Amino acid sequence: MFAAEWSQPKRLPAAVLLLWLLAVTATVAPWLGSLSVGGLLHALWAPDLSVFPQVMVHYSWAPRVAIAILIGAGLGLAGAVLQQVLRNPLAEPSTLGVAAGSQLALGIATLYAPAALATSADLIAIAGGLAAAVLVVSLTWRLGFSPVSVVLAGMVITFFLGAANGALLLLHGEYLGNLFIWGAGSLIQNDWSQFEELWPRVTLLSVALICLLRPLQLLQLGSDSAQALGSRVNVLRLGVILLVIVMTACVVSRVGTIAFVGLAAPALARLLGARTFGQRILWSLLIGSGLLLLADTAAQWATSFGDGQLIPTGTMTAILGAPILLLALRSAQNDRELPGRGPENRLDSARRALLPPALFMTMLLVVVIVVSMGWSPTLDGWTWTPLTEWPEAWHWRGPRLLAAAVAGAVLGFAGTLVQRMTGNVMASPEILGITGGAALAMIILSLLGLNPGRGWQLVAGAVGGAAVLLFLFALSRKHRFAGHQLLLGGIAIYIMMNALMHLVLANGGSDAAKLLTWLMGSTWLITEHEALILTGVSAGLIALTALAVRVLSILPLGDASASALGIRVVSARGLLLLLAALLTAAATVVIGPMSFVGLMAPHLARMLGQQTVGKQLALAGLIGATLLALADYLARVMIFPNQLPAGLLAAIVGGVYFLWGMTRQGRQ
Repeated sequence: MFAAEWSQPKRLPAAVLLLWLLAVTATVAPWLGSLSVGGLLHALWAPDLSVFPQVMVHYSWAPRVAIAILIGAGLGLAGAVLQQVLRNPLAEPSTLGVAAGSQLALGIATLYAPAALATSADLIAIAGGLAAAVLVVSLTWRLGFSPVSVVLAGMVITFFLGAANGALLLLHGEYLGNLFIWGAGSLIQNDWSQFEELWPRVTLLSVALICLLRPLQLLQLGSDSAQALGSRVNVLRLGVILLVIVMTACVVSRVGTIAFVGLAAPALARLLGARTFGQRILWSLLIGSGLLLLADTAAQWATSFGDGQLIPTGTMTAILGAPILLLALRSAQNDRELPGRGPENRLDSARRALLPPALFMTMLLVVVIVVSMGWSPTLDGWTWTPLTEWPEAWHWRGPRLLAAAVAGAVLGFAGTLVQRMTGNVMASPEILGITGGAALAMIILSLLGLNPGRGWQLVAGAVGGAAVLLFLFALSRKHRFAGHQLLLGGIAIYIMMNALMHLVLANGGSDAAKLLTWLMGSTWLITEHEALILTGVSAGLIALTALAVRVLSILPLGDASASALGIRVVSARGLLLLLAALLTAAATVVIGPMSFVGLMAPHLARMLGQQTVGKQLALAGLIGATLLALADYLARVMIFPNQLPAGLLAAIVGGVYFLWGMTRQGRQ
């Protein structure tokens, strides 16, 4: 029985051994030119202070290696446990809002209480992270810490606080540049003090998580079955979530955000053949530590060959880890569906008629349009623009308002498509990687020092999105466009893009400011021609989406049932993927990636009682249009004559409404 429990394919230990050999060889090799193997080992314990290389080994290199292994193992373990308890393969420690809370707390302290940083920056970071996590826990308390409620609350808090971080950076970028280097994750060490303070905490928390191995295994049976076997599911979930939160807060406070390890390590362990939860725990520990050690070594090499430009470890972790994950997905033979579906991963309200919420959203959208066109600030104060002057005001206010409303509707449709296709509550348009491809094209232009016109920027974004779409087709065709293959492949691309974005932002300069503005969803550069083209293209794509309602309703029944009803499953999934990608690309290329809308609009439609595909699509489109139209207006008037990106305001407005909706559900 023990052998059956712990047996696994030979490729798993072979792959992990190869990872560790690469990591150890890469990190040791640079020192063998100045020290012998014996001298290197001697420097670890008792360095000769008269020999500079031994001093560097003992006080800089060795602590950095040790802390990389420690943090990688801790985050790999935390990710594996969190995915188990939340029943979602895309869950990772950073989805609980801890990193975003820590960064916001440090940003506020830097601007308004710099003296507090001198006292203890760690305490400020931990306090900010724990405050965000407490908010997640309090929002999901009444919902019994159901997996979907915890995941969504954590993602909403992360988006919400991330928007606040972005606003601070745009308004006070000259003071917060170093904070982005910290946010990208840096393992630079000057002595053993950080490791000595961190290892007891990570070790203690890891032991506590491992001790919960057996009760956590029961969760694989589902909440009802686990409770029938005597497991206190809600208490167990709360305990695990708190342990992961504290683990993440301790790590983030010391070295910044290193998010990809917690996602990639369990995913690689599963894809390479770890069958049981115990196996995933063990191999996630080893993969996480080896992956972070290899990435940190690569970051040091890249920094030394990059004219002294600092390459953060968190950035290199994503740059290296994403291709490894994609390679594992490409060669994976396991097509079994990962957790993420089923009743535990739903956040539905009682079914309601479509007309009342649709009518309310339509009226609200009309009000937003009227106010946006007519009531605006000027240099002489707030004034109402008469209806006769609207044709003149249109040139300044109309194109951006039209583009925002249309893009919001398109993202609402795209988000519903993706979530219905994959059956995963964390799925959103940017996880397909389309927005990442468009953004990556913009980043490459920035890194090359090119400053093309608006037209060429749109072309570059379209080409980047199309390239990612073709890659996803090639990756997922082998697996019949299965939901988890699409999500993991898309998220690997997205995380790589996000890492490169942090690299550009950490360098500062005007290019970084332009890139940040576009990435946060700017609408003020949109011309009337672009808005009209977006409207025409979107109308055609939305019409095609309406034709896919029947297919979307049947596919969740399973491949066999869908085939029996006349659906060509593989072709249908491929066409739905293409449609979702085109919807996403249409909005992204024009106004930038505003992923929050695509994630939240479908959930808001469900929370308002629309459970069938057609009704959910219609209401999600209206919600997305209203949300982005309102965000565009607020972005234009809140700090007049300056402006904020509409994406920031969409995250704030949508986040507040969604969190309010969750609290209302808890009282039902």
